[in-house]
Amino acid sequence: MLISKAIDKIKGSKEYKELLKEHPNIYLAHAFTMVDKIQSDWQIGFYNPDNDQVVVFEVGKTVSMSSHEEVFKKPETKIQKLDLKNVKINLEKAINISEKLVEKKYSAEKINKTIVILQNLECELYNLTLVTHTLHIISIKIDARTGEVLSEAKNSIMSLKKE
Repeated sequence: MLISKAIDKIKGSKEYKELLKEHPNIYLAHAFTMVDKIQSDWQIGFYNPDNDQVVVFEVGKTVSMSSHEEVFKKPETKIQKLDLKNVKINLEKAINISEKLVEKKYSAEKINKTIVILQNLECELYNLTLVTHTLHIISIKIDARTGEVLSEAKNSIMSLKKE
């Protein structure tokens, strides 16, 4: 499902309309999905600056809404608005760009799962985390307007372990 269609489905839902009445300052903050052989449902986050919380809608055949949750961020970080007008490349194109990069730089790696977050971190970008069969993570940030690879890195999953 295209992200724009998922958001249209949310905005047409009773849950969203009630949320907007109660919290008129909410705004689109992120879109999350995972891709294995097929794409999972979109999880779309709306940020409420009044209480520094996020509400996530899962969009599949139906729309379901989570309760308000704390935002995973540094206290001084401001959650930026995700403006879909600045998103010129779709998910499929972003994944194609990541696959070409992996083929070129990490050809020995076989991708098991791709985690995708579309968000605004100084610009709208696709933040992809590719999990490989060898327990590595390849992180790739792609500008959602231009398709330019902004950064990429490969790390072992073991390097994520807290000391």
